[in-house]
Amino acid sequence: MPEPLAPTRRAVLRAAALTPLAVAATGCGGSTVLGDRPTVRVAVSWSAGELGAFRDVLAGLNHLPGFGPMTYDVTPVPFGDDIGTAPAARGAGRLDLVMLPLPGELRRHLDTLAPIPTDLWPDSPVGSAGSAARYAPVWRSLLFAAGPRANGPGRLLPYGLPFKMSNKSAVWYDRDLFRRLHLRPPSTWAQWLRLNQALRSAGRRPLALGVADGWSLTDFFENVLVGTSPSTYERLARDPAHRPALWGSAPVRACLRRLADLWSPAGTLAGGVTGSLVRQFPEAVLEVFGYHRAAMVVVADYAEPYVRRFATGDGDSSPGRSSSGRLPAGHGSVRGSGGTDDPGRIGVFRFPRMSSDLPAPLVAGGDVMVLTRPAGPNAVDLLRRLAHPLAPRPWIASTGGFIAADHDTPAGSYSPQAAPLAAELRTGTFHFDLSDQLGAVGSREGMWRALKDFLVDVSPEHDGGEGRTVDAAVERFVARMRLAEEREQASDPEDPEDPGDTGDPGDPGDPGDPGDTGGTSRDTGTGTGGGRW
Repeated sequence: MPEPLAPTRRAVLRAAALTPLAVAATGCGGSTVLGDRPTVRVAVSWSAGELGAFRDVLAGLNHLPGFGPMTYDVTPVPFGDDIGTAPAARGAGRLDLVMLPLPGELRRHLDTLAPIPTDLWPDSPVGSAGSAARYAPVWRSLLFAAGPRANGPGRLLPYGLPFKMSNKSAVWYDRDLFRRLHLRPPSTWAQWLRLNQALRSAGRRPLALGVADGWSLTDFFENVLVGTSPSTYERLARDPAHRPALWGSAPVRACLRRLADLWSPAGTLAGGVTGSLVRQFPEAVLEVFGYHRAAMVVVADYAEPYVRRFATGDGDSSPGRSSSGRLPAGHGSVRGSGGTDDPGRIGVFRFPRMSSDLPAPLVAGGDVMVLTRPAGPNAVDLLRRLAHPLAPRPWIASTGGFIAADHDTPAGSYSPQAAPLAAELRTGTFHFDLSDQLGAVGSREGMWRALKDFLVDVSPEHDGGEGRTVDAAVERFVARMRLAEEREQASDPEDPEDPGDTGDPGDPGDPGDPGDTGGTSRDTGTGTGGGRW
């Protein structure tokens, strides 16, 4: 059985973060302790195996072409789920560089951030290796802003630089099971529902959920909503004034009903809803590839080290995680060990399309590098090194679970499972993770909580289903999200201008638009990765 949950990731990592900060003095561009070499401190959300992989990346920065030896040390500081607070840290707690996994939070911290050197964002549409642009166009929409002291519109400057991406439309599955039952991965939503019925009839639970990580349900919601109405998804991301109305729109309601169709049938979820609520994502992976109690798990590419470890029987069958829920250092090598690696057992397919007139959804997240103000030369030098296309190769090649945001990073280092996931983000039209753009509305007391409650509401396990209907569950979700919007508005009464507004009024025929006129236009499917925001 999975080992019991230890103290929360938040509590453990907060203690880990405070320890080095308490003994370090801060100077411009890095701290210096007792006359030692200057130290650049980097705030990260990673821990355990991921933190170890990042240390491998740092160790390789001295050997990048075009750079000399580093004249400073680098100290990663794990902040865990509190990473959103790192850019605002001051005094003895000030960080020099922050790996921010919540780009939607960037504009909240502009007064504490320094612009990124503009030469790292070439104006040319062609990358340094003659490829397409180094970064997908959506990043400009997220990371460029006018300075906080600008009078009027001002010149847009980059305040972040992409480092790591995640493909959140990945569905990992037990390929051996599918072969034995003569099943194929679904390409449409209707096929997925029929597949689940076939698996239930064969005595296997179709899905494992790790709901203790609240974002696991937001990934489901985002994929289904993109597949249902891309324009509604984008308006939720960039139109805060109309978000309360959009939460009750027809596409959002249709998305929730589809989720209920997927989650609510008895025998669908490994451990039922009760087990799902207390399971973290590594344990959900274990249900599929270790315990074989479920057939599929929806989790981004960063699950790859867990998938490979559990599928190959590397070590014992428990998650073996730290209290943070991350992979322990030294585990999960992409290449396996001892000749036991059997990638043939591991299958991955893209989240199915909802209808024939829209493509399969493609949702992405990512970590961006931001410099705190004032940015010293050592911090800028570290940023430039990390921005080199070859910088992340140690993480990609040894640990896996990493997709480079830079299109110039060589694709040859990816594993057979990760290569197509990386290629989708490079060549496809993706939409950036909605919850990561919404601040508090998209996190614990917002979308995370509302979707957990929705899962419970549609579950047949609670109250025997008495008095619970999908329509009522949808209404409760809408009410919870509108309450989250009210709380967010109350905490930010100035209602700042939406930085992502391009003046596009949206699709007037989309049923999610508050001003729907009943037109017949439908979503075109052109999304953020293709340059339309």
